[in-house]
Amino acid sequence: MAKREKTATESLLQIALGLEIIVVFFGALVLNGLRLYSGPVVLLGAIVTVVVLVVLYRAVQYRWGQLLGHVVQVVLLASFWWDIAIGLSFAVVVAFWVFGAIRGPMLDRNKPDSSQ
Repeated sequence: MAKREKTATESLLQIALGLEIIVVFFGALVLNGLRLYSGPVVLLGAIVTVVVLVVLYRAVQYRWGQLLGHVVQVVLLASFWWDIAIGLSFAVVVAFWVFGAIRGPMLDRNKPDSSQ
């Protein structure tokens, strides 16, 4: 059985999601260290966010997964209302997502057909 070949869009969006997971990890460390919220609240929020991002990591191979990813990116940008520093951190990785969502399909369209 041949292994499915990833599209450029899928690869770029997965890179963006990996960066977002790293931001969540370090953000949780900062929030816990600053004692802005209790440890269990920070842990629960980080775990839920990482689980959503990991599920999305697997789902971006499908069109519905990419659309769901766009919704998740808007939610991550909404973190500006919670804290400016967290919002700025997510804004950087959301920019990577936007790049992948725009550039990936361009690369996929220009890919030579390997079935010939």
